[in-house]
Amino acid sequence: MREIRTFELDWCDAPTGWFIDRPQTLRVTRGQIWLTIAGEAGDFWLDAGASVEMKPYTTIWVSGAQDESRFSLASVSTHARRSLGEIVRDWFARRPTHPYIAVSKA
Repeated sequence: MREIRTFELDWCDAPTGWFIDRPQTLRVTRGQIWLTIAGEAGDFWLDAGASVEMKPYTTIWVSGAQDESRFSLASVSTHARRSLGEIVRDWFARRPTHPYIAVSKA
């Protein structure tokens, strides 16, 4: 099953932030969207029809560059096969680290 959410923004709306917790695709369906991805050097100006693949565990900021700009966020299918190692790694990545626990990223 996939989850698809659609949002509408006006140019006067404040930028909205999201924490991306799983792979998702942002697709502009109407107007123009301004997108900032934490850790990326520049911003993106996306027109209708453009899409961007989002990696898990990133923060994004989105704003409408025109009135009634729309975009959708679609997650990947939950039936995608993942190894036990991937499931465990993802589980630990979501947990806040305790100051006494060392976490190594392999």
